[in-house]
Amino acid sequence: MRANPKRTNDPRVLRSIYGVARGRHWNDEDRVTDAGPFHFSPRPNRADSIPWQEWSDEAFDVARRNDLPVLLSISGTWCHWCHVMDETTYSDERVIELITRRFVAIRVDTDERPDVNARYNAGGWPTTAFLTSDGDVIAKTTYLDPQQMLDALQGVQESWLVNRDGLTAVIETARATRAAERAAEAGRRTAGSLTPSILDVALDILEAAYDETTGGFREPEREEATAPDETRALLRFPHADALRLWRYAHHRRGTPDVLDRAAFVLDQMVEGGLYDGVDGGFYRYATQPDWSHPHVEKLAVDQGAMLLAIAEVAISDEDAADRLREPVEQTVAYISATLGNYLGGIANAQDADEDYAALPDRVARSLVPAPAVDERVFASSCAIAARGLMACGIAFNRRDWTERGLRAVDFLAARMRAGEAGVYHTWDDGAQFLGLLGDQAHTMLAFLHAYEVTGLEAHLDAARALARALQRSWREPGRGFWDTADEHDDTALLAEPVMPIAENVAVAEAFLWLGRLTHDERHLQVALETLSGFANGLEARGLAIADFARVVDRLLSAEPEFKIVSEWPAGEPDRVADPLFLEALRLPLAARTVQRLSLPQDDLLMRQLDLPLDRTRVAYVCVGSVCSAPVTQPDGLLSAIEQATAAPAW
Repeated sequence: MRANPKRTNDPRVLRSIYGVARGRHWNDEDRVTDAGPFHFSPRPNRADSIPWQEWSDEAFDVARRNDLPVLLSISGTWCHWCHVMDETTYSDERVIELITRRFVAIRVDTDERPDVNARYNAGGWPTTAFLTSDGDVIAKTTYLDPQQMLDALQGVQESWLVNRDGLTAVIETARATRAAERAAEAGRRTAGSLTPSILDVALDILEAAYDETTGGFREPEREEATAPDETRALLRFPHADALRLWRYAHHRRGTPDVLDRAAFVLDQMVEGGLYDGVDGGFYRYATQPDWSHPHVEKLAVDQGAMLLAIAEVAISDEDAADRLREPVEQTVAYISATLGNYLGGIANAQDADEDYAALPDRVARSLVPAPAVDERVFASSCAIAARGLMACGIAFNRRDWTERGLRAVDFLAARMRAGEAGVYHTWDDGAQFLGLLGDQAHTMLAFLHAYEVTGLEAHLDAARALARALQRSWREPGRGFWDTADEHDDTALLAEPVMPIAENVAVAEAFLWLGRLTHDERHLQVALETLSGFANGLEARGLAIADFARVVDRLLSAEPEFKIVSEWPAGEPDRVADPLFLEALRLPLAARTVQRLSLPQDDLLMRQLDLPLDRTRVAYVCVGSVCSAPVTQPDGLLSAIEQATAAPAW
């Protein structure tokens, strides 16, 4: 883990740290005077005239030493309104002058520092936050035009210089509120009961939010809209996890109509405008309920999440698979051509360019520059995209798609692992920045997914290594996992730990998957304890409950495990075992695990399951420790499930 740099107030040391190591210049007032490593709008702007500093202890030290408030800007390379602020607000001479004289300006890339974003985001991007020199929030909002920014800057300055006592009271109240929120969250994380009713609660929440006319889910109204001219209630985000839950409930419970709903929502996204029918790929969200007027940035994480949802629906609904085949093909081609790098990684995002997106066909687009691509690779988004590619490769019988996903997994394994310390967050001509939970969780899932579709032991070993790292550096036993590792940066509010539900659910699913593959009860216990910590207060979590409910129900349910015993090691063709293997991967089930075994490397697990060691080129369907008779034909797998579940010992 990366330890915090030693604090210092010496400008010469600061110049050494920032001027030499990062190629930046400091003037006599301890201010940065060039753009440094920051990402600004690709269109003309003067935002780099502001003396931005990176998030660091040193930046807050400068604020303390000079008795100045902090302006924190959180932006994304793909964010349209972030670029507008660069081109207007942060290019306004009055704004530049006032920030330069009266504030310490810190600029944070949300993808580069999701830990900072998690603590300071105001409900969308850009986030504009005013902080004390200790990192407490004075005020925060999203987009501000030049005049609004001037008013805000002057208001904060007045409070800072004239009404410090009142400001102190506000800060103390904010600290007390955060403490109360942490205590309440800790109370909610007190181990609760995991019961089948959690799935019912989640389905009720989805039902209440569902818009049956246009498809999709109504967003809750919040104080801050995502952009200055938008009403959040009208926005439509894909919520791929909700579609996956519906498909899951269709198979697990036979819940009426939910599979049809999931397919309908996907059709509406494609037809309404969320899908780019020219270049392929899905935009981040739409600003109207009919999926029209999308924000036209494309993120790798969204492509992966959508492909995962589509793959699962396609396996369960042949008609939907036929309708969605072309959008999937175009999206895979988009990922490969636009976001893929020569090493196999998948880049972060492509910028929003409304003029480009409005061009009607490929010929017209070929005549103008394509939107800029953020070529950095982030472990979590690359892993999710890799899983989407592998899943669609299986669902649509496209080996080339599966292979593209496996290349991305190989990139993570070769370029972004840090041994027993986990995986790095970013690859930008080299791996950097350790310590974030989401990277470990989603990379572990990607390794397990790769193991499932290949049977290669190296992928399983990589998943086991991440399991060890997670338990050593992120876990609070009996409760769950913190979003940052031991010895991570604790600047400002990063000193206050966060245990996020989404990342914890991903970790729990990874341990569940690993436990069922290896029959190691310790992994299943980790999944149980992690999920139990979020079992209280479910109704308040809204649509975020979808993945939680699906993984909880998986943990509570008897799932078929397909053990295909090959005559040859993984990677070698087997004309009998291969069809069994592919059929198991494509069966329309709520959930399952598929494992290609070979002797002698898997004899210990086979002995544990009481499977014969003298027979290959067969499949067994196991539920817990009960396994079916050997199956030699793909069409016998479904009946073998019934045989194995007749007397489960789970």
